[in-house]
Amino acid sequence: MILVNDDASRGHIETGVWGRVTLDHILRKAAQTDPGRVAVIDFVDRANWTRGAALALDYGELDRRVEAVAAFLAGLGLTPDTVVVTQMPPTTDAIIVFFALLRAGLVAAPLPLALREADIAERIEALGAKAIVTVAETSGECHGEQMRAVAADLFQIRFVFGSGPDLPDGLIPLDRVYDEADSIGRAPDIARKGNPSNHAATVSWIVETDGGAPAAAIHARSHNHWIATGFMSLLEGRIEQGATILTTFAPSGLVGIGAALIPWLLVGGTLVIGLPASVERIVEEAALHEASHILVPETFARRLSERMDAHRLSATILAVTAGRTPELEMPHGHPIVDIMPLAERGLIARRRKDPARPSHLPLGMIAAPSDVSTGPVLIETKLSVTPAKPGTHQDGGLPQGELLVRGAMVGETGWPPRLERGYRREGDDWVATGLSIRQSTYSASEAEIIGRTGETLGRGSIEMALDELDSVYSSATGVLEAVALPIEAEHGGVRMAAAVVPQPGIRLDTQAFILELEQLRLGLHRLPSEVFAVPSIARASSGRVMRAGMASRLTRPRD
Repeated sequence: MILVNDDASRGHIETGVWGRVTLDHILRKAAQTDPGRVAVIDFVDRANWTRGAALALDYGELDRRVEAVAAFLAGLGLTPDTVVVTQMPPTTDAIIVFFALLRAGLVAAPLPLALREADIAERIEALGAKAIVTVAETSGECHGEQMRAVAADLFQIRFVFGSGPDLPDGLIPLDRVYDEADSIGRAPDIARKGNPSNHAATVSWIVETDGGAPAAAIHARSHNHWIATGFMSLLEGRIEQGATILTTFAPSGLVGIGAALIPWLLVGGTLVIGLPASVERIVEEAALHEASHILVPETFARRLSERMDAHRLSATILAVTAGRTPELEMPHGHPIVDIMPLAERGLIARRRKDPARPSHLPLGMIAAPSDVSTGPVLIETKLSVTPAKPGTHQDGGLPQGELLVRGAMVGETGWPPRLERGYRREGDDWVATGLSIRQSTYSASEAEIIGRTGETLGRGSIEMALDELDSVYSSATGVLEAVALPIEAEHGGVRMAAAVVPQPGIRLDTQAFILELEQLRLGLHRLPSEVFAVPSIARASSGRVMRAGMASRLTRPRD
């Protein structure tokens, strides 16, 4: 289904940021040009955290498997523009499935690994998905059984496919397709109106808020949106043709696809992919495959840099922040590129001139690479100032408000497009991000991300409504009222806690409380890591829960 018409996309095509070739066709071209070049490699310890031996596929074999799966899916009657949900760890299998869906003309909807039945069912219904692809398990989490249970309760699901060995009963194994690829034949050519790259490649479920109650919205991205996203990390990271990129992110969400998969695809390089057990494991894989670029969460980056020195390894570190501007100083010795996801609406990459000085969020028209004046504009950012309330003042008198974005990498359409279940907009095609920002003290053209607007929380590619968590926590046995409290973790991330008011005469059993929530099969990100019994919930005069104040008071060290 087309997301952007030719007239609207002409300007991006003229700059070279957009084109007319789909992502799966770029892969096919690479396989035709250099079929024997190594394309994707699993971490050697893959069998320790998911089933199946580690694989290394060249471009010829990767494309052969993609073609076979695409032909198989089309043969089952999955027609173009059908949404297929995937939940897969960072492996070669996930890459095969992603490109096979695109080649079959289907729309991929990758889900984060942390989601469990309740979250998965909610998203599948909202996305209108008709099929599921998953694996047996990852680190003890049984995705295959969970997806089978979800499909049993949802009439809309027609197929549940499994990739990898030892699948639970009821899943259709895709591994057999590789053995029968020659007899399956080729995937049918997909007839597309207008520019094929303007059609939907992926959809995702997000949380929107506009000062009121958070609500679900659907985000659609075309092949061209993804290509523009990939250019940001590619150009700023100086990723050269044939580079070896190591990623610890599954091909889902803005980072896993936009900062890893697409740059690798555009340079025809080698992608080393896996779920690391430690920073040392990352360094060992990077050394083994001579990685030139390593994509990791910012919280791993400093330790990674130190361990790379010990192994005499040279590589550019792409450090991904989580819902804020970069904060950590890095040691000298390795180029650092800060990757700033903007709540799944876009991302910005900035190379540090000094590793010890974190990047700020640039405002205005943002091109890449940032050190040249002729780079293509990939995204535009703006501060939508929120007027200070009477009797209050903003920190230092600096303007603050919501971050708005638009441009070549920013999807502007919901799914299906005719229903317009898309982003909240403001003015001339500006898309609201739900991120609260403040103008930097250093420059009026830079800003700092200071949190989320409204009652939402973002953790990686997962966004959730806190008031929904309040209702879930409050439903537990023996609970009068409970609220979710995001608390800053020691490593710089965010962990979830719960403040609970027990019913009169009942003593709170925290283990029983958490166990009852686990039985609801909530995603791991929704489960509290800590539970506080409190006499009451602190609220403002408007009734709003004063989460930050409660979190600060409850976690304050006691003498």
